Amino acid sequence: MEAEVLKGTKNYIPEEQVLREDVIEIIRKALQKYGFNPIETSVLQPYALLSSKYGGGEEILKECYRLKDMGDRELGLRYELTITLAAFLLENPGMKMPFRRYEIGKVFRDGPVKQARIREFTQFDFDIVGAKSGLADIEILAIYENVFRKLGLDVEIQLNNRKILFAIMEYAGIDNNSETQASIILTIDKLEKIGKGEVSEELIRKGLNEKQINKIFEVLDIKGSNEEIITKLSEMLTSENGKEGVEELKKLIELAKAYDLKNIILLPSLARGLGYYTGSIYEVFLKNKKVKSSLAAGGRFDKMISNFVGKDLPAVGGSFGLDAICSALEPKKKSNAQVYVIPIGLPEEKFLPIVKKLRETLNVDFDLSGRGISKNLDYANKNKIPYCIFVGKRELEENKLKLKDMDTGEEKTLSLEEIINLIKKSK
Repeated sequence: MEAEVLKGTKNYIPEEQVLREDVIEIIRKALQKYGFNPIETSVLQPYALLSSKYGGGEEILKECYRLKDMGDRELGLRYELTITLAAFLLENPGMKMPFRRYEIGKVFRDGPVKQARIREFTQFDFDIVGAKSGLADIEILAIYENVFRKLGLDVEIQLNNRKILFAIMEYAGIDNNSETQASIILTIDKLEKIGKGEVSEELIRKGLNEKQINKIFEVLDIKGSNEEIITKLSEMLTSENGKEGVEELKKLIELAKAYDLKNIILLPSLARGLGYYTGSIYEVFLKNKKVKSSLAAGGRFDKMISNFVGKDLPAVGGSFGLDAICSALEPKKKSNAQVYVIPIGLPEEKFLPIVKKLRETLNVDFDLSGRGISKNLDYANKNKIPYCIFVGKRELEENKLKLKDMDTGEEKTLSLEEIINLIKKSK
C-alpha cells in the first residue's frame, strides 16, 4: 500500500518538529512570565457549540469539519480554541477572575490550502477573561512583541477596532443590517491582499453604490502616524461607534508608548473574519513578507463568553499560528542532543556510567551499533549535534575525555565535569 498524506495535513520530520517545539517553548515561557496558566480542551465538540450564534460566524462555519458518532450525535472538530474556552468556563464556574489561560492544540478548517495555511494546524491561544481595562489588551500586544523579538522575527502588529469598522459603515450610509455590514467588513478585510480595485468590484456586487464606496475609502485611505490617524478618524467618525472606537484605540496607543512597544501600526481596514470580536483587533505580519499569512492574531470579545455563561465576562486574547511562524524560520537543529558519545573499543559497562552522568545535565545520544569513528562523526555532523565525546581505554586511565566541537573542529582533553560546564555555558 502506498503511503498517502491527506491534502492540507502534514507529517513533521525531527528537524521540523525540533524547531516547532523550540518555538512552543519560547511562547510558553513568555506567557508564564506574564502570569498565564495552561488548560486543555477537547478536539471533538458538539456541533451545536461550534455553530452557535456566539461562535466564529458564518464564514468560519463553512470550514468546520462535521461528523456523526455511533449514537447519531452531531459533532464537529474545533476550528479554533476560543469557542472551547467559553464551554470550559461554563463547565468551571468557580474560576477566579481575571483568569489568564493559555492552550496549545490542533484545530481543523476545511478551507483552501496555501503557503502557511493548512487544514490541520496547531494554535497557541492565550486569553484574559474578566477584565474590561485596556491594560488587558496591551498585555496581549506586549506578549506579541516579546515573543517575536525572542524568535528573531521583524514584525509589525496591525491594530484596529471593530467599532471603527461599524462607524465606517454608518459614515458611508450603509443599511444598519448586521448581516450586510458583516459581509462588507469581510470584503474590506481583503484590501491588503487583493487591492483597492478588486475590493471595489466586490462591494459593487454586494449592492453598494459608487458614493458609498468612495466614502468607505475616504476613511481607509487615511495615512500618517498612529496619532495622526487617530485625529483624522475622530474628525470623520462622529457616531457613537466611532467615538468609542477612536477612544479605545487612542488609549491603547498611549499604553503602548508607556510599555515602550515599537511595532504597532494602526490600520483602519483590518477587520478579522471572526464574528464575535467587539473591540480591539490585531494581526501580526512579517515586515519582509516572506510569509504572507499572519503569524498571530486576536482581539477583544466581550460578549461571547458572557452570553455562554450568563454573566458579564469581558475577554481579550490572541493566538499564535505555529505553522506560519515556523515557515518564517530556518531550522537550526536536527536533533535535541547536545553531545554524542563515541565509545572506542570499550565494553558497555565501561562507558554507560559516563553517559548516565552526562545525562544528569545534558541531552545525550551515543553509538548503539559499534560503528567506526568516521561513521559516528558523520552521523553527528548530519544530525547537527554540536559536540562529540570520545571514550577509549586511554581516556579512562587518565580520567579524561576528548571533546570535539563539531562546528570548529577543535578538540580538547578535559575532565567530565569540565566538559559538562563547557557545554552548559555554550547553550
